[in-house]
Parts: sequence; C-alpha cells; structure tokens
Amino acid sequence: MFRLCFIVIFASISVNAKPNIVLFMADDLGYGDLGCYGNTSVKTPNIDKLATEGVKMTQHLAAASLCTPSRSAMMTGRYPIRSGMASSNLMRVNIWPYSACGLPPSEITYAELAKDAGYTTALFGKWHLGVHSETEHNVHHPLNQGFDYFYGTLGTNMDDFGPETKVVTLSRPYWYWELFSIWSVTTVALICLCRARYISVFTCVLLIFLWSMPVTLVYWVFDNVLLFSSFVHRNYDLVEQPIRLAGLSQRLVQEGSEFIRNAVQADKPFLILMSWVHMHTFIETGKAFTGKSNLGRYGDALEELDWSVGEILKLVKSLGLEDDTLVYFTSDNGGHVEIAPDGGYNGILRGGKAHGAPDGGIRVPGMIKWPGVLPKGTETDEPTSLMDLYNLISSAVGQQIPDDRTVDGRDILPLLQGNTEISPHEFMFHYCGNKLQGARYRPRTGTNTWKLVTYSPNLIPGRDICQFVCSCNHAFVLDTPLLYDITSDPGETNPIDSNSKQYKDIVPVILEAMKQHKNSIEPTTSQFSFRKVAPRFDWQPCCNGTFPFNCYCTDPKFPE
Repeated sequence: MFRLCFIVIFASISVNAKPNIVLFMADDLGYGDLGCYGNTSVKTPNIDKLATEGVKMTQHLAAASLCTPSRSAMMTGRYPIRSGMASSNLMRVNIWPYSACGLPPSEITYAELAKDAGYTTALFGKWHLGVHSETEHNVHHPLNQGFDYFYGTLGTNMDDFGPETKVVTLSRPYWYWELFSIWSVTTVALICLCRARYISVFTCVLLIFLWSMPVTLVYWVFDNVLLFSSFVHRNYDLVEQPIRLAGLSQRLVQEGSEFIRNAVQADKPFLILMSWVHMHTFIETGKAFTGKSNLGRYGDALEELDWSVGEILKLVKSLGLEDDTLVYFTSDNGGHVEIAPDGGYNGILRGGKAHGAPDGGIRVPGMIKWPGVLPKGTETDEPTSLMDLYNLISSAVGQQIPDDRTVDGRDILPLLQGNTEISPHEFMFHYCGNKLQGARYRPRTGTNTWKLVTYSPNLIPGRDICQFVCSCNHAFVLDTPLLYDITSDPGETNPIDSNSKQYKDIVPVILEAMKQHKNSIEPTTSQFSFRKVAPRFDWQPCCNGTFPFNCYCTDPKFPE
C-alpha cells in the first residue's frame, strides 16, 4: 500500500513538473510601446501584468532585425546564418509564401522537442517560415515543424493588404517609372537597330515582344501582392483569401481558446504559440477597438493586442492552470520607425526594424512568468536572447538540447531565478542579413556590457532612418569601429574614445570573438537565393476558382 501511494504521488509530481507553455509573439512591437517599458500614452494592462507577476528582461535581444530570420532563430535556438535563413541579397524575408524559401526540415524546433515530450502543440497567427521546398510540398509547413495544429497566415501582413499603398513603392518610390524606363530604353534601342537595318522588322517585333513579357510579369507580380500572399489556412487547408484583418485577432483568440480547452479535456500538457499579426502594417482592428486609443490606429491595434493576450491568460486562469503554466511574451524585432505614425516606438534606442546592429531593431520587450519557478516582479538588465527560449522550453518539457549541432541559446534559468548575476552570454552577435555587423561583450566580472559596431546603416542624410527599410548591402563599413557602454548608454549616443586605453583593451577581445564566431559557421544552403525566393505560380492556391481568377473566400467557421 505504501509503495502504491508513493507511485501515485511520484506520478503526480512528474505531471506537474511539465508545465503548460503559452508563448506570445508580437510583430514589429517597439521596445517603448508597452506601459511596463515606459509608455504612458496607450493602455496595455494585461501585458504589463506579466512584468509584475514574472521576470522582465530589459536587454532582451532578437537575432535579427527582420521577421523571417528572427523567427527562425527563436524556433531553433540558432543564429539564422547557421540554417541558411540569413540573406545575402535585398530580399531578407519570405515575401511570397508559395516560394521554395523556408526553415529547413533538418532544423529541430522547440515545438518538436515539446511534441516528443508528449505535449500537444499549436501555432496561431503568423508563421512566415515557408511552405514548400523545391523538391517536396509542405516540408516547411508548421505541421511538419512540430505543431499539431495551425490556424493563421503562412506569410506575413503587408501594406498591400490595405487600400492605401504598396510595399514596393514604399521601398522604391519610383519603382514603376524605373521599370517603365528600363523597358523603354531597351525597346527604343531595338527600334533603332531595326531602322538602321541591323535586324529585320520581324526580329525587332519578336524581341520587343519577348522582352515585354518578363517586364510585364514583374510588374504584375509586384502590383498584386495581395493575390500572391494574403491567405488564412487551417492546417493544410486554405480557408480565407484574402485575409480579413479586421477581426483576425478575435478569431485567433477563439481558435487558441478552443485548442486549450481540448488539450485540458484530453488531459495533455500543451504548448501554444500565439503569433499575433499586430503590430505589422497594414493595421486594421475590430470594431470594438477602432478609434479607442489616443494614438490613432497604431494605438488601437496595440490595445487590441493587449486585449488578445488578456483573453488567453484569463482562460488559463479560469481553467485552474495559472500555477502550472509558463508564459512568455516578446516581439520578433523592433518597431518600424520609417512608417510613423503606423510604426512602433523604440524609446531612446537608436534605429529600428531592418537596421541591422542598432538596438532599436533588435532589443525587444521580454517577460517570462513561471509560478513556483521564477520570482514575481523582478527585472534583469543582463543580455538575454530570443534564442534562449529554446533552452528554456527544453528544460521545461524535460528534453535534451540536440548535441549534433551548435545551439546558440543559453540556459538563462539561473539568471532569471536570481541565482547568478551575470548573463550566460559572454558574446552575442548582431547580423544584418548574412553580414556580421556588431557584437556584444559581457565580461565575466563587473556590471557593464559593451557593444562594438562595425557597420552603419544607409541612413537618409541628416536623419536617423532609411528609405522604408535599411539595406544590408548598402550599409557601409566604419573605418574605426564604434564601441559603446550599452549599460549606461543604451541609445548608442556616446561612443568610447578610440584612443583610450579602455577602447584598446576591449575592442581586440570582441574582434577576436567575432572572428571565432565566423569560423564556427559551417557552410549551408541559402534559403534566399533568387530561385528559392521567387514566387511559384504553379503552387499558388486559389480557394474559389483557378489561379489567378476568382480567388476569394471567407472562413466558413467565421462568416462575419
């Protein structure tokens, strides 16, 4: 009898030792957007409550300042360049969901670790890590990357999803004129050759026709991003085209809530990633939030995001799961400062989304609540990373970190619990695409964190922004790298004198670490070659017709 009771008690402890896991990831949320990070203009009580009930990280860093590479790092615990998710060209994110670009199946996501540990797993909202490979359909799909259920968008939200503007003209205002000029110059040249009788009239007409086809195709593709990229899927099924952005947050909340209830009914621990479309543009909220805030539609969307987080947390509490649930909140990268007032606010931090090394693009809000494991209402100013989530989840679910690859995430539990005062990251590396543009150094003594910057973004002269997004290829190498004491100078406004002993002592250490890091990168297939990122017309779905005709439908589960 005593032995039986011991077995029952031990089994109960083992089950409770595996917490449910609720992950919240915002899109392009600025470091200074939340009340708990100093914003007094918009109300975010539900998210702020996570800071008072858990641990708030003030130097929480993304591995990239754009969505796709940052999310790949968060999912795998590895710098994007290790898995081919760091671009060498202008296209740094997966614009076209139905291209061959995506997270390689050889990568092991934290969802796979949780699933192997007996968890039921789900992703709601934005994926943005691909669908098909060049040789296999759905290989990059969330259902083949560790998730049991998926509802949301395989791509991302874009300005083209609204009626006001297009991404291509925001990035290149004279894009259509450039395209027309290229076509015109070539066409005129061909006509001149024809008139000079270097080529026949037939050849001239044929060449003009053949030349016009790719130009027309490029124009059509970039002018119809809504058709190519705006979808809602439930698992593998296309259920909505294009996305109804108004009310999408409410639908994600309902889907997520249903999954949690089903998991509880099945008596299984669950891991869900609520990957919100907010705060990415085009911004459109449900009727209940339109005009609600004092900061226009960005503020409206921020308050809707806070409500969405609150609804999930309220459900967890009502089901009696609060004390057995690990909750994490963050953003994939910093706010998009070039599109104010529709972009995020990064506080005193320099730069923003897509800028590469500046902290405005890579330092993001980060809060973790884990009752009984982490203290309440504490804060750490030590460097931490989105990649550390991988290690945290592996510990929570009782799985080993894969030992056949380099994992860049670190075990931050001792830091969050207050058992150590120094970050496990001695060095952290800051990329723009596949270019290493800077690094952080947290010495094993003292309290300071140092940041070395070797590149500067291609900023508009006299301003601290780029033209819509910064280009990695147009960033320029600094003749003398800039060193900052990022602990006392988070705005990167006062570089250390390059002639000082401090500079000469610290910079060689960081440069050597950057060199060693580069040497640790093993060759891998880039997911951002032109062939992989180009849209595949033969793969494009059309829910109510034959692509590209009559591609309109509304999710029958949510008809209104």
